[in-house]
Order: sequence, then C-alpha cells, then structure tokens
Amino acid sequence: MSWFFSLLNAALYITFIQNLVFSGGYGASEAVRMATKPRRLAAFSIMVAYFSVLSAVICRALDFIVQIDRLNLAIHSAIFGGVLVALYLVTVLAVKFVFKPGRKFLSMIGMAALNTLVFAIPLLNRRLGNTFAASIGIGVGSGIAFIFAISLISIGLKRIESNPNLPQAFKGAPAMFLYVALLSMAFTGFSGTSLFA
Repeated sequence: MSWFFSLLNAALYITFIQNLVFSGGYGASEAVRMATKPRRLAAFSIMVAYFSVLSAVICRALDFIVQIDRLNLAIHSAIFGGVLVALYLVTVLAVKFVFKPGRKFLSMIGMAALNTLVFAIPLLNRRLGNTFAASIGIGVGSGIAFIFAISLISIGLKRIESNPNLPQAFKGAPAMFLYVALLSMAFTGFSGTSLFA
C-alpha cells in the first residue's frame, strides 16, 4: 500500500505545489494556446496526461537497466526523446487505423506528445531518483497539473476580457502574459524555491 501513497504524494506535489507549467515554464506556450481554445482543451489535456504517464513509466523502467543507468545526461535525453517519438508513432498509427481522425486531431497528438512538459517528466524522475510508483505519480500529476494550469489560465482570461476598466494598451496578450507571470510567481512561492537562486 505504500506504493499507492508514494504515487499519490508525487501526483499531488506536482499538481499543486511544483506545477511544472508555472514553476518551470514547461508546456506554458501550449497551455496558453489551449486556454484560448476551450473546445480542444479536454482532448489535448487528456493526451498530455497520457503521454506524461507512459513516458514516465517506460523511461523509469529503462533506468533500471544498469547499462542505461550509467550513461550520461545527453545520452539519456536522446533515449528519452526516442521513447517519446516511438510513443507518438505508435499512438498515431493506432488512432489513425481505429478512429480515422482528421488532420487537426493528428497534429494535436503531435503537439501533446512532443510538448516540453512531457519531455521533462523522465528527466525529472531520473534527477530525483524516484521510485517506480513515484515516477508514475509524477506522470499522472503532470497531466493533472497541465489541466489545472489551463483551467486557471482560461478562467483568468475570461475575467480579464470582461474587465471594462482594463486600459486599452493592456488588453489581449499583455494582460494574459502579466496574469500568467503572476501565477508563475505564486507557484514558485508555493514550491519554496527562490526566484533569484
């Protein structure tokens, strides 16, 4: 049962305290883009969660192989990148033959799979030396954290757009960037790290 608590602890930590979108900037551009397109929000978020969990599981399993574990960071990055590309290709082929989706959906799978957030998960697990259960928790938490981040950005954008007192010079992208920057500072404070370290 301790594996379950390890998984849950890692997922909650990544979701609410060390939200990688806000505190690390991983996948932030896609989060902002998806917040402006609520119709694609659910599908994209689910795909990010899917790729985060699978890449965390496969890459952590590879780290248990002694020969791979001894390799340097650059080679690990290449191996983890190869795992993501392989996951992407397998997923696209499976989805293409089973569901026959359109081009937009297939391109969305690519954006989700090759997102910097998804690529950071295996590297983070390796750096922290997480157990297998914690690695899965980091993957699950990262997917949930992405959904949480998009939801916060989407809510903020709606509030900003409906504010009649907002100066004309700040409407649109400037207000959005300021809002995301404030959220990032708040999450950096939650994580207990210094902005100037």
